[in-house]
Amino acid sequence: MLPSSLLRFHFASILQFFVCATVVASGLGLNASRLAFSASQTPPDDSLVGAWVAWLETPSQHLRLILKIEKDSPVEEGTQRNLEGSIASPDQTQTSLPLSEGRVADGKAVEFRVVPSATTTGNYAFLGQRDGDILRGSLEQNGATLPLTFRRVDRIPEEGDNRLGADSIWVGDIDLVVQKLSFRLRVYNRPPYATEDSPRVLFDSPNENVNGFPVSIALADDSQIDFSIAGIPGNAKYTARLNEALELFQGQFVQNQYPLGLELARSESMRELPLENDALVRTVARLQAAEQRKSSIDSKSPSDAMLRPESKNAVDSKNVFREDSFSIERIDYSKPKEKKDDRWLQPTFKISGTITWPAAATPEDKLPVVVMISGSGPQDRDETIGVHKPFQQLAHWFAKNGVVSLRYDDRGVGQSTGDFLNATTANFADDAMDVWQYARALDGIDPLRVGLLGHSEGGIAAPLVAASQGDVAFLILLAPPGLPGSEILTTQIDRISELQGVSVEDRIIAIDLQKDLQRLALELPSDSPASAMEIRKAVASRWDKLKTLSQSAPGQDDATRKKQVVDQMNRQFQGLRTPWMQYFLAYDPSTNWLLFDCPTLAIWGERDTQVLPYANRERLLSTIERNPQIKAEMVVLPELNHLLQRSKTGLPDEYDSLTETIDPVALDKILSWMKQNNILP
Repeated sequence: MLPSSLLRFHFASILQFFVCATVVASGLGLNASRLAFSASQTPPDDSLVGAWVAWLETPSQHLRLILKIEKDSPVEEGTQRNLEGSIASPDQTQTSLPLSEGRVADGKAVEFRVVPSATTTGNYAFLGQRDGDILRGSLEQNGATLPLTFRRVDRIPEEGDNRLGADSIWVGDIDLVVQKLSFRLRVYNRPPYATEDSPRVLFDSPNENVNGFPVSIALADDSQIDFSIAGIPGNAKYTARLNEALELFQGQFVQNQYPLGLELARSESMRELPLENDALVRTVARLQAAEQRKSSIDSKSPSDAMLRPESKNAVDSKNVFREDSFSIERIDYSKPKEKKDDRWLQPTFKISGTITWPAAATPEDKLPVVVMISGSGPQDRDETIGVHKPFQQLAHWFAKNGVVSLRYDDRGVGQSTGDFLNATTANFADDAMDVWQYARALDGIDPLRVGLLGHSEGGIAAPLVAASQGDVAFLILLAPPGLPGSEILTTQIDRISELQGVSVEDRIIAIDLQKDLQRLALELPSDSPASAMEIRKAVASRWDKLKTLSQSAPGQDDATRKKQVVDQMNRQFQGLRTPWMQYFLAYDPSTNWLLFDCPTLAIWGERDTQVLPYANRERLLSTIERNPQIKAEMVVLPELNHLLQRSKTGLPDEYDSLTETIDPVALDKILSWMKQNNILP
């Protein structure tokens, strides 16, 4: 993967001002056209007086709505009744807004509107049908429609600033030097908001008042739990281990490339509840129990259990492959040298991974080998992205087709040790080169047919290895960058914003500001007093346009809003100053394509929004015109995204909703190319 956000850690970023979901942009600030409504002569049904709750779900956020109907009075007996009451979105504000033009006909057809108050903006409308204790309908705003279902409840759980009606709350802080960011996990596993069998987990940034990012939970390797956070750009994920006392999650929060330590403990407001009854503890326990049952059922074919069963191209293959673990020692050249006894010593670390063999392979065979290099961010050996494990599936598919593969945890991830935080793409290429050298010495392989497969950032690292090692047999590159990192980032931001409905004018502002921050990050040290001054100038020079786009709390003055934006840009600047990002922004990956001549297949998805296919392909095509020795095929496959899934939009928030991990068209292309180039018979 490659970065997909202007700002790595700060949720209420300038980019979010531009691309946030319309219906949740400003509290209950929703706007709709007049809805048609017709009454009938049927006598009214039971009263709607009481409390009703609903979840307003957008791709980025899940927000609770609480509807309180206080009066249900007839206008004309047997035809129509007026509704009086209020509605609140407590995840955004404790302010309730009165209903306007609330009506019910037939005891079933329900309509109401909400108009702005002195402290809120916009209006919206609901139109639906009642079915007993359920109101099913839709919410309309600015021509957009969202389905919405209210359910009548006997009582509303305790709210409060920190409780928010949740059954479990875990909180912690990340220190960003310039500011501490507070994070919160909310879990609902009881009525009226969820159930034990279908809990709802949400991720919040309380000090930014940005709440409700939906979370999916999965078990990771080594007893860790992955909390994948939809709605936050950059494949945000919190990977942590729950301690034996069940009172502390310890792990790392990662958005794009940068990992930060984060510990979450139960909120004080929840500590009166027994730990064993905590909703998050119970959710994790149920997940672990389900995995144990699944492992027991699938013990004869563990590989099948690790694949998504609905995936269109999962390997349905008992006895098709077998797997071994490997570990190699590496010298960390990115660490400072230490002098001792007149010798220069350098710290060492290990890279650990998995070798996947065709089941029938023997030491006497001479099989081709692929070493897989993952995309950006701290990736495990399967390149786990949400619910998908692309490298695991590729490894099993390669084995089915007679190819050995090696995949490994990034340094500092999983069972690999070392310093991930200070590593660059060049360091990751060094790791890949050592794994490639290790693969060439294995029994049962053909050392003349050992190649590399790189995805996204791995599509930079693999050519780096091939440029320095003339014996790399072939390259298979999935979504490889051809443009310098600075252009990758700006084109990515522009394309994602465009698909999310951001106007051309607003995108120009975002890209212009992004380029200024990149320039400052490359020119100035992060602790330079001049950097803060330059960032203030960059915001001030654009403030007339930025202030109309920035989110603000009711009653905030102009100076406060400007300070918030400046603080956000300072935090982003710190992210742009990391070793990895510095290398990425300045590096032109196309230059390596002048230095190798092995057969190369490059595949992009037409709907890739992270490495735009045509711009990157054109840059590489123009480069290899100066390298007549290279034999490269470059294809763009229709309808596929950055993960080579068949998609509708190509946006990162769509990845988890797609059932396939890699589209068969991409796999077929890889297989036919390998045969055409005599890598496979």
